[in-house]
Parts: sequence; structure tokens; C-alpha cells
Amino acid sequence: MRKLTRREIVRLAGIMGAGVLVPREVQAFGSMIDAIVDKMSEGIKGTIGEYVETPPPTPGAKWGMVIDLGLCIGCRRCSYGCKLENNVSETINPPYIMVFQTKYEPGQVMAESDLLGKHREHGTLKYTQLRKDRMYMPIQCNHCLDAPCTKVCPTKATYKSDDGIVMMDYNKCIGCRYCMAACPYGARRFNWSKPAEIPAEKINRLVPIRTDGVVEKCTFCVHRTRRGKTTRCVEVCPNRARTFGNLNDPDSAVSKIITTERNFRLKVGLNTGPNIFYLTDPKKKPMSWFKPVPLDMNIRGLKS
Repeated sequence: MRKLTRREIVRLAGIMGAGVLVPREVQAFGSMIDAIVDKMSEGIKGTIGEYVETPPPTPGAKWGMVIDLGLCIGCRRCSYGCKLENNVSETINPPYIMVFQTKYEPGQVMAESDLLGKHREHGTLKYTQLRKDRMYMPIQCNHCLDAPCTKVCPTKATYKSDDGIVMMDYNKCIGCRYCMAACPYGARRFNWSKPAEIPAEKINRLVPIRTDGVVEKCTFCVHRTRRGKTTRCVEVCPNRARTFGNLNDPDSAVSKIITTERNFRLKVGLNTGPNIFYLTDPKKKPMSWFKPVPLDMNIRGLKS
């Protein structure tokens, strides 16, 4: 039995959805679908016209992250670093990493219900004055063990890699946004902008340039982590609130933290198996800053 191409699948789905259209209208509709698929099939290319090769999965690894809310001071450098590292367009808002803030009492040990309750206040990407009566909480893709986004994608553009990262194949994405609806963490972004809208001097040649009309997300900086480095959000955090590593390695920093420290994960009742863990004890929270350190435009650091 002959396998259908992606073009044929999308066209067939469109025609079936048209239902009562007359043949001439069906033909016009099919031509429109062809044009869309042609646009989506142009490829994800780097700045020099070459396809960006993603490093293969790390054998035996299961990548995960710990975020210490007692150390997070809400400076949002993680959001900035992620944005510059991953060629994220200015039109994508909120960014891959969202930073929320909530009220808390000094010495209080926060619970998930406190952080995600009705008093939560949405943070922006801009720097804000740090406040002693706030607890800050970054949220991003949790790279779930059983990711619901991968189950609803009709083209398998989003998939779970062998080393635990939820990946995107931008050449297969048709922009249906089913994955956005399925994600319980609101961690996916639809790209409305064209690649040319990213200034040439800010382009990271190690990361694919996404075309408009696709969904994108955090990849745990796969171009770095599969080459033995850490994620950029971990690297730029001035207070070392983030730890990244291999959850399958009992001697890794992340494994030791989650086995010795009180922690929680978001929405575990959904059985998604998130691989981002949060520490909730604010006793280590330093409040000597009232303004974050200035943003370094070389925060991406391609040579590092």
C-alpha cells in the first residue's frame, strides 16, 4: 500500500473538511492547500543557506532541570538568554520562559497551590524592581515523560527523543496548533513572523531559523546540551537558581538535589511526568538586590 505524502494528507484533510463544496471550489481549495504546503516545505535553513544539523540524542541520558525558587529573584535573565540563544523573534510573546510572581511571607515554605493560585501575577520580559514580598517562579516546557502534545500532532512534527527532550521537526509542522491546545503548561508559541525579522547580528548559526506558520518551544538548548554543555538559561542565571543534568545518572547534580531536597512538579495529577522540579524553601533567598545586573548583549556567547 502506497504511503501518502504530507502534501496529500493535508490536501485530503482539507477537502474532507470542505464537505459540501462543489468540485470547482474543491479544486481551488486544494490549490490553496498546495500553496501552503509548498511554503511550509521550503526547509529550515541557517543564515548561510545550509540546513542546521541537530546533534543526535545522548545515549542513556534523560535530561531534566531543578529550579530553586528560594534563589530565583525574578530578574528574567533566563528569558533574555533563552531568547537570544534560540533565535526567538521579537513577535513571540510571552517568551519560551515565563516568569510569574506571587506574594509570600518571609520564611514561608511555598506550596504549588500557593504559587499557582488566584494571587498569581503575570510577569513580563522586561526587568522589574525586585520586591521582598514576592516569590518568583519561571515556567517553560517541562519535557514531559508522557507528553500530551506529541499525541495530538497529526504529522508527528513534535516527538519525544530518546534522551527525554520534547523536540520539534519544523519541516513537518503544518501550524495546526493542536499541540498548543494539548500542552497543560502553556509552553508552546506560534510563529507569526518571517525569519528576516530577526536581525542578522543576533542570529545563532547553531539553531534553525523557523519560518512563519510553525509552532516552536524550548528544546533544553539541544544544540548545546548534546555537545556536553548546559542550557543557556542555567548559564546566565546570576543567582544559580537553575541546575540541569542527567536524571538517569544518580551522581548528577539534579539527581542528588531531587532525592535530598523537598520539591514538587507542576500538574503531576495529569500523569504527564514533567522533568522540571521546583524547590520551595525561601530561606536562601537573598534580597540585597533592588535592580538586576545590566543585560550583556553577548549573553548568548556562541564561542563559550
